[in-house]
Amino acid sequence: MYSLNPSHPTFPHDSPAALAGLVKFGLKFSGGGTHISRTIMLAELEAVLAAVPAGSPAGEYRDAILLRNALRKATDSTRQKSLRHLRELYALDEEVPIFKLLRALHALDAASLPLLAMQIAWSRDHLLRSTTPAVLEVPEGDRVETKALSLAALDAFPNQYSDLNTDKIGRNAASSWTQSGHLAGRAKKVRSRVKPTIVAVTLALILGSAAGHHGAAVFSSPWCRLLDLDPDGAKSLGFEAHRAGLINLRAVGEVVELTFPMFAEFQIPQS
Repeated sequence: MYSLNPSHPTFPHDSPAALAGLVKFGLKFSGGGTHISRTIMLAELEAVLAAVPAGSPAGEYRDAILLRNALRKATDSTRQKSLRHLRELYALDEEVPIFKLLRALHALDAASLPLLAMQIAWSRDHLLRSTTPAVLEVPEGDRVETKALSLAALDAFPNQYSDLNTDKIGRNAASSWTQSGHLAGRAKKVRSRVKPTIVAVTLALILGSAAGHHGAAVFSSPWCRLLDLDPDGAKSLGFEAHRAGLINLRAVGEVVELTFPMFAEFQIPQS
């Protein structure tokens, strides 16, 4: 099984073939991090999804942002930058399964978008992942200092970013965790527990399974933890998703059978 722990958010490197499958699916293990300059851009993502019908080619997403100005940006430069960062975070290409899956799940429940966006952005941006312990390990109601997120990024990437850029990462990540519901407040942020939906937990179970968390371990995958779920809570919501027809789940003790026939077209990697 892959070791993918939000408290130590690095992706595994023990199977090149498995990693290649996850990259093809849409996850990222390296490369630049959007959070040095932007957040998860939830409002912009929502605007693009509203402007471009599902099933459209990648060029339609580009045209919506650059030509039709769906994001209401004032200059060509900001439109170009927004397009680049949205592609970094979400791909904006339905040929990439993880983005097509986002569109399918968003169509089932638009209110789940903040948690869907966080799970996918977290899977694709190593800077956002690096700030995870500074948020998830804080008890509900306790203060979360932006500096703690900056220090978490610094700890994960020592000597790679200037103090100025490390501070930017902390501020942007704090905004992202606020957009997803993990933090509350503006100037003073406190830890808030999110309220996961069956659509959000469906994505968590798909991503956890794809990353090699099989059997009962799927309920303690990093993506379930991102939803503030312990294994029992994840299993309970998983059964709700099963009853809603989103997944097939059978669990007897530690023996868990989990399949995703509704999403078979998305070529989910098998680890």
